[in-house]
Amino acid sequence: MRVLILLFSFLVMCSCNKKAAVNETRSFYMGVTPWPADFTIDEINNAYNFINNHCDIVSHHFDDGIPYEEIFKQIEMPVALQEDVQRRKSKTANGKKIFLSVSALNLTRKEKADYHLESRIADSIKNYWRQLPVNDPKIIAVYVSYISFLIDQFQPTYVNYGVESNVLLWNPSSFNLYKDFLSNVYPQLKSKYPSIPFFISFIVDESSEGYSNAVQLLPFTDFIGLSAYPYITVSSSANGNTDPKLFPANYFEKFINLAPNKPMAFAETGYIAENLILPSYSLNKQGNENWQKDYLEMICQLCNKYQAKFLIWFCNKDYDAGNATLRTLGLYQDIFSFWEDTGLKSESGIERPAYQSWLKWISIPRTK
Repeated sequence: MRVLILLFSFLVMCSCNKKAAVNETRSFYMGVTPWPADFTIDEINNAYNFINNHCDIVSHHFDDGIPYEEIFKQIEMPVALQEDVQRRKSKTANGKKIFLSVSALNLTRKEKADYHLESRIADSIKNYWRQLPVNDPKIIAVYVSYISFLIDQFQPTYVNYGVESNVLLWNPSSFNLYKDFLSNVYPQLKSKYPSIPFFISFIVDESSEGYSNAVQLLPFTDFIGLSAYPYITVSSSANGNTDPKLFPANYFEKFINLAPNKPMAFAETGYIAENLILPSYSLNKQGNENWQKDYLEMICQLCNKYQAKFLIWFCNKDYDAGNATLRTLGLYQDIFSFWEDTGLKSESGIERPAYQSWLKWISIPRTK
């Protein structure tokens, strides 16, 4: 009997150790964007300190429009863009994986990207580029050249060349033009940089339109890239309660399984740790630190389950101060508040429970 008990105990220990071993590795890189809590040198440095100390990948996300004329004529890029590129390169520690994320669309995600915000090109020239359809050969050529410029600067491991491409609000005819644009851009980038995975990201929601749009774009993506801020639209939060435990079954899996043969990644995500109240968008969502932590744990487990390539959390610290600065400059839009309180740290720098979860996961060795 004693021998049997010892044998049983040994088998249980082996089983537990095997289970623990599974949880002692992660498949995915973890990182954030360098979006700062405010547009000051100190806060910019703080953002990069988090990246360099607590991430193994950084998301360099470009969503400020495109310098069409400068690219097309091969003349000097906007100074602000050049400075931004150099700052990102100089402040990112050696050895970090680089994820390049570029939007071909403006913030509505259903219209061609605007002209670059800091360009000093004449308005008449900007207006010429604005009136061209997204699938015009000149627009396609400029976009391929713009992506190429950024690739040559950053030498990224992964590239999202079409941020949030499947929004449910697309006008069908406009979507067809965009689909044609992607069908031309994708093979050119693949041919020019054959070793780099190129993909587009999909907004995760429960709409049939968003899902249908994603299905139509599958031929133009190497990965299933997810862009997810569920607290805004998930059906379980209709009454304001954003507890992730209430998410519908297979909320993420529906998109992950769009193409089971393609790797998945979270191109961007985040979760509110405070209430989100925006009357202009009819938003009144409850948020708290525990739900934020639960969400982070949920998606980390999901990434391991599906052998995700990487996970990008939008920002490491709340940017209430940054939005205040944008207000003083006349640049603020209410949409910027959607993600204001998604930081792993509060605006005053207090570490939230999700911050500790992040440190736990980043300390787990990544499988090669």
